[in-house]
Amino acid sequence: MRSAASGSGAGEDYTYGRPSRRSAGVPGAVLPSLRRRPPRGCVVIDTSASVSDAELGSALLEVAAISRAVGGRRGLVTVLPCDAAAPVAHTLCRAEGIPLVGGGGTDLRSGFTRALRIQPRPDVVVVLTDGQTPWPSTQPPCRTVVGLFPRSWDADDDPSYIPRSPPAWARTVAIGADSGRR
Repeated sequence: MRSAASGSGAGEDYTYGRPSRRSAGVPGAVLPSLRRRPPRGCVVIDTSASVSDAELGSALLEVAAISRAVGGRRGLVTVLPCDAAAPVAHTLCRAEGIPLVGGGGTDLRSGFTRALRIQPRPDVVVVLTDGQTPWPSTQPPCRTVVGLFPRSWDADDDPSYIPRSPPAWARTVAIGADSGRR
């Protein structure tokens, strides 16, 4: 989100909120200026039973960092808790007020589907997960970042846990206290 918010680029929409500097060259006329629309994002948080409370806490810290990256503006970030279903999308006001309900199986494909139905459509989808999920077979029409909770995998510890790699079309980063990255 930070790179999308700070990226350079041409303006996308005209506004009279701040007149163009070229208005000085045209006496008696006020020209609109060209402004960039801030990026909209959707954060899909894996709330399945395989995700610990500490990892959910790390996910909320990431949501707070994403909110700061877009300048704390209301309505630019939507948070979508998802286990096997993603019933409710929350517009971000504060990271502390988001109910992370779940605890069943994991299928983040429903989270992707729900995220892409949000209007206006997000420019960036951020997925915070342990990676134990099926992934969409096709690339979403927006930038995708997958934040993985770092795990050491040992088949003796949890034989049901099968580490899955995120798809190649997603940018993958490690999140949490062990990753040293925020």
